[in-house]
Amino acid sequence: MRAGASVSLRIATAVAFGATAALAVILNRGAPVHAALASEKGQNTPRAAAATQAPAATTESPAPVPAPRCALSGLRISVDTGSRVTTETIRYALDFTNVGGAPCTLTGYPGVAAYQGDGTEVGDAAVRDTSVAAARVVLAPGQTAHASLDASLSVRCRPVRVAGLRVVPPGQSAGRYVKRSLTACAAHVPRGEDYLQVRAIQPGSGTGKGAGRAAATAS
Repeated sequence: MRAGASVSLRIATAVAFGATAALAVILNRGAPVHAALASEKGQNTPRAAAATQAPAATTESPAPVPAPRCALSGLRISVDTGSRVTTETIRYALDFTNVGGAPCTLTGYPGVAAYQGDGTEVGDAAVRDTSVAAARVVLAPGQTAHASLDASLSVRCRPVRVAGLRVVPPGQSAGRYVKRSLTACAAHVPRGEDYLQVRAIQPGSGTGKGAGRAAATAS
């Protein structure tokens, strides 16, 4: 009897040991799987996705604000004494100086007409001479731009002395009377035989007396 009980006890002990070992193996094998699932679950959270997908912050400089068109009140307009370029043509330089406190722009052709001292217009207003391309000219305070005015004189144009010119800056309707005694044509002629021709605004002074050279950009 004692021998049979001893054998039974040994068998029970072996079975219990085997079961304990098998349980340990199962637990050890499950631990990495559980850890991997937990790690993958953590990577799929919104916070983790935002951390991996969010782009790096960038800093952009604001776009420069373009300078406004020059107002008549902020311009000083002057006309030189003129120089002869052909036997019948005298060229005058019209200077536009920014006397305001901020940059401004001039683009295109000024309006120009000859006037008597009493404000009476003489002959036809100047037409556009397109031989020089128009550009957007930026004038810093104190800088100057210019336009060239050609006056063609002949006997048939009925030349007369006038007191000056009425000059209208590009894109504006108001003008300024600039005193400068010069010879203009009193006759009105058909298009194509114009006595006054004005070119587009260009950087720098046409008289050589400007305070600084303006910058030109594509219009």
